[in-house]
Formats: sequence, structure tokens, C-alpha cells
Amino acid sequence: MNTQYDDTHASEHETEEEEATPEARRRRYIELFSAALMAIATLLTAWSAYESSRWNGQSNTHQLNVIGALVNQSKFASLAEQQRSLDVSLYAEWVKAFNANDTRLAEFIFKRFPEPLKTATDAWRATDPLNNPQAPTSPFVMPEYALPESIEEQRWTEAAAAESDAANRASTVSDRYLLFTVIFATTLFFAGISGKFGSFAINAGVLLLGALILVIGAAIMFTLPII
Repeated sequence: MNTQYDDTHASEHETEEEEATPEARRRRYIELFSAALMAIATLLTAWSAYESSRWNGQSNTHQLNVIGALVNQSKFASLAEQQRSLDVSLYAEWVKAFNANDTRLAEFIFKRFPEPLKTATDAWRATDPLNNPQAPTSPFVMPEYALPESIEEQRWTEAAAAESDAANRASTVSDRYLLFTVIFATTLFFAGISGKFGSFAINAGVLLLGALILVIGAAIMFTLPII
């Protein structure tokens, strides 16, 4: 009985002595530092993946807005073309009556000019186009001839371009966050293999390399926009 107790006590004593050796202490330090590094790298990997997903969703939203803007742009472009065709027809009838010296008909047609054709025609006639070679060729090239439909078409064209730029920027940020998941995975790899080598110097070097990658990657990642 006493012999068994003495053997157990001696074994525990030997284990304590082994753990108290410098090599054992260094091994524990490597394990602790490796565990801490893996925990931090895991959190940063999750964060970068989350931000990448959010920014990708933002990019998709902007892409949908681009489609909506292009639909509206096409609609107003069609309306502008229809109105422009109607204005050209009225203007041609007015010119025909004017050239035929049918003042009554010309005046009748002119009074029924829609805006902005009427204002543009008045401005064009004020330039004395019959005698002034520098006058614009028709009311349709006058600044006053600005169809509301054309203005809306231009507005939606610009909106589509702005949304497209925003989608590209969001996609770029998403890709950069995704890249950092790979970088932090590299840190996890180095932290995982540290302690597997027989040399403390190699284990420490591998761990420090992983820590360096983590610090540099985190420093760069946190300069990216966050949503």
C-alpha cells in the first residue's frame, strides 16, 4: 500500500519537475500564444466575411437601382421622341403656311404650339433667321427648346450612371474584405502548425510570422469603410 503511494507520489513529482523545465515553459507559452492568435484571427475572419457579405448586398441593391433607372430613362426617351415628332409636324405645317403667305393659318397653328416649342420659336424668330446668317437653323436647336421628357431622360441617365458607380465601389470593397478572410486564414494556418516542430526557435518564428500577418492585415482592413 505504502509502496503504491510512494510510486504515485514519485510519478507526480517527476511530472511537476518536467513541467517546471525551461523547455516545458516555452512550450506552454507557444500553446497559449497560439490559442490567443487563433481566437483573434477567427474573430477577424468572421468580421471580414460579414462585411464582405454586407457590401456585396449593397452592390446588388445599387445594381437593381441601375436597372430601374434605365427603365425610366428609356420610358422618358420614348416620350421625348414622340413629343419631338409632334412638334416637328406642327412646325412644318406652320412653315408651310408661312411660306404660302397664309397668315391666318400660320397664326392659327402658332397659337397651338405646345411649350416649349412656342417659346423656342419666339426666341428663334427674334434672331431674324431670314436675314441673319448666324441665326440658329431652327427652334429645335434653341436653348429654350427643352422638353420636360428630355430633362427627365437626362436625370435618369445620370442616376443610372451614379448607381452604377456606387455598385462598382461597393463590389470593390466587398472583394477587399473577402481577400482579408484569406489573409486571416493564413494566420490560422501558421498558428495551427506552431508547436509542431521540435525547435522552439522555429515554433516561435512561425507564430510570430502569423502574428505579423494578422497585425498588418487588421491594420489595413480597418481602413476600409464599414456598414
